[in-house]
Amino acid sequence: MIRYTQFSGGQGSYRTAKLDRLAHPGCAQRLTFADVLYEDADTYRFLIEAACDVLERTVPEWLPRAEDFPDYQVGADVPIEEYRGDPDWRAFLANLRAKAAIDVPELIWLVEGRDPWEVYRDERFVGNSSADPCSKILKRQILDKWRKANCTPEDTFAVGIDAGEHHRLDGLAARMALQGWHFHSPLLDDDLGYRYPVIAHGPLEDLGVVPPALYALDYKHGNCGGMCCKAGLAHWANRRRVQPRRFHYDRMMERKVREYIGNPAATFLRDRRGGITKPLSLDAFDARLRASPELSYKYEPGSSGCGCALDDAI
Repeated sequence: MIRYTQFSGGQGSYRTAKLDRLAHPGCAQRLTFADVLYEDADTYRFLIEAACDVLERTVPEWLPRAEDFPDYQVGADVPIEEYRGDPDWRAFLANLRAKAAIDVPELIWLVEGRDPWEVYRDERFVGNSSADPCSKILKRQILDKWRKANCTPEDTFAVGIDAGEHHRLDGLAARMALQGWHFHSPLLDDDLGYRYPVIAHGPLEDLGVVPPALYALDYKHGNCGGMCCKAGLAHWANRRRVQPRRFHYDRMMERKVREYIGNPAATFLRDRRGGITKPLSLDAFDARLRASPELSYKYEPGSSGCGCALDDAI
């Protein structure tokens, strides 16, 4: 039997993996990461450093700093139909995966080969709060395919779901049980939380690994480099404030895909003012904030990590 943790590059799955290893010290452990090729550079750093900490391996000397990464952005003149990501960025990540496969083989780094913008273009559908083809194809389907090909019913799968997201585990565990898999969350185990309170609840800095940079910028999760089709107005207002260059790049890419598929309603956001729900493009949201800079958006109570790799059936 092998104990797997679905590793996202965030704090929840890191804590989960550490707790599961402590609870089952004699079992083989693996970490599965589905890469959308659009993570924040420091998330990739954290991914490898956290995996080494969980697996009690020495952090490799080749581990890059965030500033060592090339930029994932392409020029505005690149036609969306020709977009394949920045070649230097993709090559850098491929080299990183190859090195990790040698020095941290328990980290199973899966890649479909496209990023979210390519998926939106190819599927002719821009993700939103109700439907996320990016996560479906780049995370859920690739993890499901790998699991069926490489795992047995005796294996277990841990996910980083905490008390504020209990409903996600209920649905996930039920769906996966129908397929013969056992999913669980150590973060919901009160006994583990009592025995290892720092790992379960303490400041991430106290665990010995530098947190991903996006957390310090008030992102509620560090997935997909902060570019999230299921995020709301507070998330995107924060992205515009703390990372304006990335916001405006995403605004450009959303516009390109929307024009390519010929659907003005293909937008991430929804405007629900006045009780009527309407599509809201990042262009329109940017114009709103420029016209009314005093506008403020707050995260909803209970906002937490991204559950897009867990929520929906495949």
